[in-house]
Amino acid sequence: MSKRSIAFEIGGYYHIFNRGVDKKIIFHDEEDVKYFLDRLTDFNNNKPVGGVWKQQFNKSKKLRSPASQLVDIIAYCLLPNHFHLLLKQTSDDGVAKFIQRVCTGYAKYYNKKYNRNGALFQGRFKATRLNGVGSLEMLSVYVNLNYKHHRINPKKEIVKSSLGEYLGKNLKHNICKQTEIKKIIGGSTQLAIKHYTKYSQMQSKYFIKNKGGDIASVNFEEFEK
Repeated sequence: MSKRSIAFEIGGYYHIFNRGVDKKIIFHDEEDVKYFLDRLTDFNNNKPVGGVWKQQFNKSKKLRSPASQLVDIIAYCLLPNHFHLLLKQTSDDGVAKFIQRVCTGYAKYYNKKYNRNGALFQGRFKATRLNGVGSLEMLSVYVNLNYKHHRINPKKEIVKSSLGEYLGKNLKHNICKQTEIKKIIGGSTQLAIKHYTKYSQMQSKYFIKNKGGDIASVNFEEFEK
């Protein structure tokens, strides 16, 4: 296996992507989505978790502390045949360990549920390090609204994103690091949320119009003016 062209460093922000082998659907129903999201929490620990995991455990017990986490989860989006994550590495080799655990755990669950064998994901995960002014804000929108960029209707297909956590909605899953969200949107006030909503709408339209193009020409500071 060839060496990655980027280095994973503590404090670095990374856009992570992977999809089903041959673009196979990997999320068929709400149970699949919930299982994957639960693993994002369960496996974010720099201590061994024993095999893939004891798939059921007492949720009242505290599993981890902030100091023991592998990554901070900044944003996520699950679509029928792939997922996007925006992560900040918080311990040595945290991103690679985290994604390996999550993908292995989910693949074992999926293969057992759907009575299949073999690889579920298309090779190793793709990763890009964020650089430049406004890149964190832009990528948060790219991930949060990725279903729109693929023109997927969440009322008709399985979709789950962290956008609600950015908009301060009461959700069953609160996975993202709240201090990072506040840093991105400029606080937790209704005005900050309103600004982020408008920025997201503008930026998402740009992504759709210029899919595959250069996104560096639009930034958060420009919107704030």
